[in-house]
Amino acid sequence: MNYFLEVKSKPNLPFKYSLTNQINGSYLAVGKFIADAEGTSLIYEDAENSEVAYESLITLDVLTTVGGGILISERFKKLIEAHCKTDVQLFETAFIYKEQKNTSYFALNVFNKVDCYDLDQSVYSKHPVDGSYKFSKTVLKTGPLEEYSYQYHIVRSAENNKIVVSGQLKKILEDNKINSIGFKKG
Repeated sequence: MNYFLEVKSKPNLPFKYSLTNQINGSYLAVGKFIADAEGTSLIYEDAENSEVAYESLITLDVLTTVGGGILISERFKKLIEAHCKTDVQLFETAFIYKEQKNTSYFALNVFNKVDCYDLDQSVYSKHPVDGSYKFSKTVLKTGPLEEYSYQYHIVRSAENNKIVVSGQLKKILEDNKINSIGFKKG
């Protein structure tokens, strides 16, 4: 079984992607593979929209950003590297929050797009010009997240770009008590 990955951390969007970065932040937000970026460190700035204390913020395993995807903790990164390293790109980051600098989070780029939805059971309309989908009900395929006989554990749905994880990765993340995320059946 597969699940939608939902970020549940509060505050919502405490960081903004710095304009000083050489990589387009929207690539991270939509899951575009970033070539020739190995060793690149990304900068995030305080969005100045949160009252959460720095000490509380850094207890979270997943943080959302404005214009630069999601950030994950070292704990989460180690699980990704152990179980699905080739499914994603990871970038070192530095952020300033409440005038304190942190370099212990990583930008997560989920770039593989796979057909994840059972279109026979989902309810949707398809745009006549660009072919994009608009769903009123989504039903995920129950089989592996697979493309060309390769099985992934974390992907973006080709239909609408949502992050989908395998049941195996869901169990690993739950067993390791990764916080600030949830899983939704589709």
